[in-house]
Amino acid sequence: MRMIHLDEVTAHRGKKVALQDVTLRIAPGTVTAVVGPNGAGKSTLFGLISGRLRPTAGTVTVDGPVAEVLQTTMVDPHVRLTVHDVVCMGRYPSCGHLRRFRPADRTAVTNALDDVDLRTHERHALDRLSGGQRQRALLAQGLAQEASILLLDEPSAGLDRLSQERVLEVIRTQADRGRTVVFSTHHLPDANHADTVIALSCSCVCCAPPGQAFTDPRVRELFDPLGSLERAPANQ
Repeated sequence: MRMIHLDEVTAHRGKKVALQDVTLRIAPGTVTAVVGPNGAGKSTLFGLISGRLRPTAGTVTVDGPVAEVLQTTMVDPHVRLTVHDVVCMGRYPSCGHLRRFRPADRTAVTNALDDVDLRTHERHALDRLSGGQRQRALLAQGLAQEASILLLDEPSAGLDRLSQERVLEVIRTQADRGRTVVFSTHHLPDANHADTVIALSCSCVCCAPPGQAFTDPRVRELFDPLGSLERAPANQ
């Protein structure tokens, strides 16, 4: 059973090869962490899964709708959006040009706010929230789409440890409910919360559980052996 399947995929960004000959299978109801140095192909992989990018060669099969959540903790103070406004945007594709919300749309927004524990903050201006709360608001926007596949770009970047843990808890809960969650990260300890780690360096270096991936010499060569990888102990 598969949710996402890349078969011998090569993709370019301009004239540069971003991913080469990548074959991957990601099962439904799992959490996958995508790691690798800058320029390794993480954003290209997300673009292929979401459909924003097309492969140069090979095939990409995605069994289900995709919601993509970008990472940002900066908000323009001149844009007066509330948390509720931001989450409602996740329903715009399904409620038509006039954006007339049906009961199902309102329920999806409420459920998403509850999932990220922001119901009591829904009328607060987004620029008044902490970085962790803003990131959870964006995550709720993705959840409100009710897509079966959730792509998260650096969901814990720039957050304090407590906020990182809360985001990771939401990710695990969504997978337990049957969603397929794929997130990219430069913070390697976060990858230990995943079921599978995909290590990229323009090709797929490793696709394995964290305990196996972080002891793989090929993966260790991608990172400073005395730096971040040493601070990401493998699961036992």
